[in-house]
Amino acid sequence: MTQKEQDKQEMAEIRDIVNKYGWFVGFFDADTATPSFGYTIGLWEKYKHPEIITFGLPVEVIQEILNAAAAKVKEGHPLVLDQDDYDILEELPVRFRTVYADNVEDYMGYAQRYYNGKSFPAVQLFWTDGAQHYPWDKACDEAIAFSQPLLDQKLDFKFFEPRHVATFTSRQIVKDKQPVLYVYHDEEDGAWQFLPGTAVAEEDIMMVSLEEMVQLDPTLNELFNLPMGEIAVRRFAGDKWERMEAGEEE
Repeated sequence: MTQKEQDKQEMAEIRDIVNKYGWFVGFFDADTATPSFGYTIGLWEKYKHPEIITFGLPVEVIQEILNAAAAKVKEGHPLVLDQDDYDILEELPVRFRTVYADNVEDYMGYAQRYYNGKSFPAVQLFWTDGAQHYPWDKACDEAIAFSQPLLDQKLDFKFFEPRHVATFTSRQIVKDKQPVLYVYHDEEDGAWQFLPGTAVAEEDIMMVSLEEMVQLDPTLNELFNLPMGEIAVRRFAGDKWERMEAGEEE
C-alpha cells in the first residue's frame, strides 16, 4: 500500500467514526521531544464547535477527557472559555482557551487533512497541578507547566525545554551569521547541536542557550518536535528541513 493509499484509508476510517459518533479522538504518546497529546476531529463539522486539544496526560486519560468534553458539546452545552469546568476531570477543574490559529498546524495534522486544508477553530483544554495551579500561573509545578504549551498565544519559543538549556553551535553561526544547516538532537543526553553545513574546528565551538539560538534563527522553532537520535538538514536558510535518523545522511 502506498502512503497516499494509506492516508486515504485512515481518513475514511476517521470519517466513519465521526459519522457514527459525532467526533473522533486522535492521541499520541510522548516521545523524547514532545509530551503526549490528543485532539478531536469532527466537532467543527458536526456541531460548529471548535475542535479540542490537550497535552501531558496518559493517552487513555486524554481519550477519556476529550470524549467527556465532546459529549458535552453534542448534548448542546458549548464549552465556556476561561472558566473552571468541573465536569471533565473528577474533582479537579479544567479551563478552555482558544488556540491561536498559527499553532494549529504544529499538532493537528490529521484534522487539517480531514478538513482538506481548510481552517477550523480549536480550543485547548488545560488542567492543573495538585495545588490547582494552571500552567500560566507562576506557582505551577514546572513539570506540569512544561507539558502544556500555551497555544492560546503566538509562541516565540516552541521547544519543551528550558530556554536557558545549553546548546552547541559555532563561531561561524553566532559571530559570522552563517545559517544553521545541520541540527542534531543527541540520542545519549538530549543535547542540541546547531551547526553550519561545513566542518567546525574545535576552537570554533561555542555554547549558547537554546533561546539564543531561536532568537538568532526563529525557523529553528520548526524543529521543536525533533526526537533524540534524529538530525535535520537543509541546503540554505529558508529551505525546508529534511529529517532523518542520525547516520542516514552518510
